[in-house]
Amino acid sequence: MSKSRIPLLPFQKFASNQSGAAAMVLAVASLPLVMAAGAAVDYSNAMSVQARLQAATDAAALAAGRLSNRPVAELEVIADTYFKSNYDAPSGTDQPTMALSLSANGQLRVDGEVKVQNYLLSVAGYEKTTVTATSQVTKEGTGLEVVLVFDNTGSMGNQSRLSTLKVAARDFVNILFGPRETADTLKIAVVPFSQFVNVGADKATEDWIDKAGLNPYSKVNFSSGSWHNWQAWDQISNRSWTGCVESRTGALSVDDTPPDIGNGITLFPPAFAPDEPGNNTSSADFAVGNNTTYRYRNSYLADSHTGSLDTRQRHEAKYQAATVSTTSRGPDRGCNVQPILALSNVKQPVLNTLANMSAGGYTHVAEGVGWGLRVLSPGAPFTEGVAYSNDEITKAMVLLTDGENTFDTESNHNTSTYTAYGYLSQARLGSGNYSTAIAAQNTLLQQACNNVKAEDIVVYSFAYNVPSATQRNLIKNCATSPEKYFDPPTNAALVASFQQIADELRKLHLNE
Repeated sequence: MSKSRIPLLPFQKFASNQSGAAAMVLAVASLPLVMAAGAAVDYSNAMSVQARLQAATDAAALAAGRLSNRPVAELEVIADTYFKSNYDAPSGTDQPTMALSLSANGQLRVDGEVKVQNYLLSVAGYEKTTVTATSQVTKEGTGLEVVLVFDNTGSMGNQSRLSTLKVAARDFVNILFGPRETADTLKIAVVPFSQFVNVGADKATEDWIDKAGLNPYSKVNFSSGSWHNWQAWDQISNRSWTGCVESRTGALSVDDTPPDIGNGITLFPPAFAPDEPGNNTSSADFAVGNNTTYRYRNSYLADSHTGSLDTRQRHEAKYQAATVSTTSRGPDRGCNVQPILALSNVKQPVLNTLANMSAGGYTHVAEGVGWGLRVLSPGAPFTEGVAYSNDEITKAMVLLTDGENTFDTESNHNTSTYTAYGYLSQARLGSGNYSTAIAAQNTLLQQACNNVKAEDIVVYSFAYNVPSATQRNLIKNCATSPEKYFDPPTNAALVASFQQIADELRKLHLNE
């Protein structure tokens, strides 16, 4: 740093002349005026330095804010680099200092300080003036609630799709949370889906789970009108409900109508995969005439009746005080999807849920979207979301699937495996015909997406290696706008797209 010579002021020259008393009086009288003028000069110089310092702290804060997913130590290096490159140090100043801090609510702050040499005020003992500048960067708005609705079906195990999704989603979460473990104004939920959505076995005590057989769907797999899914779970001695639920009927399957024990169809039946005909075998075959053989893959108890195959399957006596001896089959068959993580402002549970996702099962996209809506909703069954009327909170959904809506067809009287829509033969979607039922699923997906967008929830959607143009269009139309739809051609493009969305949701602004 170069130093400037402080010139001898005119009043100092005059005051040094001792030739007469009048000169001394004049010098003393003029001193306040000269000091005031000097103060103005030094103040103007300090203001010029302060403007440069403010520009440098602004640049540092914005640069670090855009990369706030990095550890604080890295953010300090980034901020320091931008601070120094944007601070044009004038002569007569000390080396500036910069400090970065990150608050619990995600507010990043940069403070700069420098001492400026006084030229005229120094004669009065004020050698230097301390100049400071502060810049803070925060998320635009005051809050964000995001639900990640992710396909966990069997096909996601192909071509590293699920492992790539985990990487992309982890980056997404880390960008939004940054180095914070807990955020005051951010919540993220995860809804994995396949042929079921798992609401969590801990929800067994909730009133919205149909434990009394009030929803007619809870009774369709039993001969007696009094038996229902939860009752069957209670009878099996060594198995407990694992958290998957069946879909509600019609429009209720994809909307957010509050569950009401006074209206059974609004409750959610606990999934219970029936014991299919056979005597506890992985593949039970029955000749049914005309060179036709029915095969059943979920026989986990001995049949308690010798009548028709449908009667054998629905005969409830076999469940009384029963023990399931196999781990590959049972009443929880198909419920291998991770439980929903409700909106959480803690980062690690979100990362854990993503890491534990696994591929298996078949595709019911509308179920995932419907539960994504319920997770963001302020009302039951999940109540962690703020009111839709809260203008300070942005709600968003990120939907990803890699395939078409499906049923797994079977050569038996059920015509499919058991899913959230029961068996295909039960025609819960209006028809037992495969193509008609798939079309009904597609219609439900459209309705689910419309329900989400009707609540002003921002929807980002991904058709990830989806071969069907029909399904791609369904997913595209689910997005809030065309630019929020993604069809990534590669795994790398998927990761980049998630980073783009995270950056968009984390728009920054200077608030001070």
